[in-house]
Amino acid sequence: MQNGSHLWELALQKRKEGRCPLEPGEVAVILRAMGYPKETQIYVASGQVYGGKNRMAPLKNMFPNLASIYVIILRQFFLSLVTKEELASKEELDEFRKHVTSLAALDFLVCLKSDVFVMTHGGNFAKLIIGHRRYMGHRQKSIKPDKGLMSKSFGDPYMGWASFIEDVVVTHQTRTGLPEETFPNYDLWENPLTPCMCQS
Repeated sequence: MQNGSHLWELALQKRKEGRCPLEPGEVAVILRAMGYPKETQIYVASGQVYGGKNRMAPLKNMFPNLASIYVIILRQFFLSLVTKEELASKEELDEFRKHVTSLAALDFLVCLKSDVFVMTHGGNFAKLIIGHRRYMGHRQKSIKPDKGLMSKSFGDPYMGWASFIEDVVVTHQTRTGLPEETFPNYDLWENPLTPCMCQS
């Protein structure tokens, strides 16, 4: 048990419950199932991705126009996957590198203004983006994948591509950034338009 193998069962359970971030390859398959073409430009908003280039390879292969990520931003009908480093020169970024929060602010602005935003994990950064986009009137599409259901679909060796596409499309019809029913202790950052805000 000292080698950490006892944690695998706990990790698998968390994944089934949708409590783990989506991996880049999983995001690529979901986006393709939703109908995004390989020409879609994807911006990766994050620091280092766990696993580095090898972990990003499936996403890069399915969407060659990749920028830098781990919250994924979609800008349709452009040509590449891009990062801050690919959108700005070293000199332009040097001023921002003096403060980590400045780099995060760049990611925030790109995510906020993108045509489509995909929430790949449940962190505060992604919640704030989704919440802001909702608050501004849902003019831009925001997708919050059902990670629990997707983990079951990914783990089903008998599910064909057509069935997977149907699962993805049907599941996410109501997970595109529209207001959600609220309940006690609901995350205000993610859903700022709660009924209580209209009552004084």
